[in-house]
Amino acid sequence: MSERRTRARARKESSDKRSIPDWVWGAGLGAIVLVFIAAFFAFAQLSSGSSDPCDKALTALGTSTVDGPAFQSEDTSLGHMVDLLNQGDLNAANTIFYGPVHNFTHNVDPPIRAKDAATAKSLCKAVTKLEVDLTVAQSHATTDQLATETADIRNRLRDGAVVLGYPRPTD
Repeated sequence: MSERRTRARARKESSDKRSIPDWVWGAGLGAIVLVFIAAFFAFAQLSSGSSDPCDKALTALGTSTVDGPAFQSEDTSLGHMVDLLNQGDLNAANTIFYGPVHNFTHNVDPPIRAKDAATAKSLCKAVTKLEVDLTVAQSHATTDQLATETADIRNRLRDGAVVLGYPRPTD
């Protein structure tokens, strides 16, 4: 009997060494969810019948206050995101972007578009590019490229603040 217990214990120890940690499962599930979100937005944009998905305003997400302090707050968050991407921390950057920052980039489009369609359209293009590149970052976009795209959105939001009559956010 003791030999049987020894073999069972050896099998259990062997299987414990091969199990995948919970954080890997969580990261994998998170990546799958992000891919589905990006696919949904891409499909929604493509099925709109427009030759350019940014001919229309971005779809509103949640609620956002659109005022000078909000522009400054989002500018600060995007600056932090650039820093994280420059350090190679894609997960933390994703966490920052897919929250109030992402909602704000969508919700500020219509008021900017009402005053300056070209500025809103350039913001839309930058946001949709980053959305796609963040979801498939492991396959082709480097964190340096993502940092550049994030800085581009930051500059376009700064332009949008000015279009709406708010002070241009600063570092």
